[in-house]
Amino acid sequence: MTDMKKTILSEKIRNLADSNGIDALGFAEASEFKDYVLSRSQRRDPKLSLSDAKTIIVVGIYIGGIVLPAWNKSCFGRTSRLYLSGFFLDVVKPLEPIAMFLRNEGYSAIVCDDSVSGGSIIPLKLAAVRAGLGWQGKQSLLINKKYGTFLALGGIVTNAILEHNEVEEKNRCKKCLKCQRACPCEALEQPYILNRKRCLSNLLLNDNLPEEAKTVMENRVFDCEICQQVCPWNKKHIESPLVTKTTTFFQNKIPAWEDFFYLPDLAKITKKEYRETTGPLNTKIPYAIFHRNVLIAMKRVKKDSHALHW
Repeated sequence: MTDMKKTILSEKIRNLADSNGIDALGFAEASEFKDYVLSRSQRRDPKLSLSDAKTIIVVGIYIGGIVLPAWNKSCFGRTSRLYLSGFFLDVVKPLEPIAMFLRNEGYSAIVCDDSVSGGSIIPLKLAAVRAGLGWQGKQSLLINKKYGTFLALGGIVTNAILEHNEVEEKNRCKKCLKCQRACPCEALEQPYILNRKRCLSNLLLNDNLPEEAKTVMENRVFDCEICQQVCPWNKKHIESPLVTKTTTFFQNKIPAWEDFFYLPDLAKITKKEYRETTGPLNTKIPYAIFHRNVLIAMKRVKKDSHALHW
């Protein structure tokens, strides 16, 4: 492929990304991730999924403005921006036009989709670092200078040769330890390494919720953003979120979601209603776990707030 064709193809993909609400985009070489902690994982090497893979396309969608107004009220359930965004797993639908474009041009293109078995075929955070979208913070999340940690990530593996990033963003966490110190379950014992077995987000999805999680979950029914709330790179987003196409779309839905997360009402939702209301968020979280977390959150709130009246 000539440099001119590579440039034209890359620019067309950038334009497609912009028109589909994608906020950040990067291209990386589709080589093995030798530093990936899960050494035996299929995700370690893109060529295990596409033998002639040449490029990883990594995208990010800003979710920093997707916040429920009532989260400072304990009688409402709390969850994360990622949960509410509809990209709790991987960004998929916004990538489909790009994948289709590449296929129409005669290339192979596989979209990462963690909602299906074996569907997430690369370590997206490491791929994003390689593509120049940011660095991996001490809380193990990708940090972008513009968007902080509030990027939902997605990826495509393709045999098209595009304009690969050659310079990775330098790590800017320096001596900051705020995320480590704030974690209520001490899941960040070592910087840059998340102990998933201790992470509150993961514990809230366990079949058997341990007592340590019940003690610190407060009114959280899904996910935990504590390490993100204290990150200096997120300060401006928490105080005054950026306005993007995605943010505007979800802000229009926020009032309905705020009512939805009123804890006494959440406790009454049936399995059918749960699927109908949360289905579009594509979280794959079972109703039984949802219902259990709501009931425990209500007990925690009642115990911790003497002034609460329902």
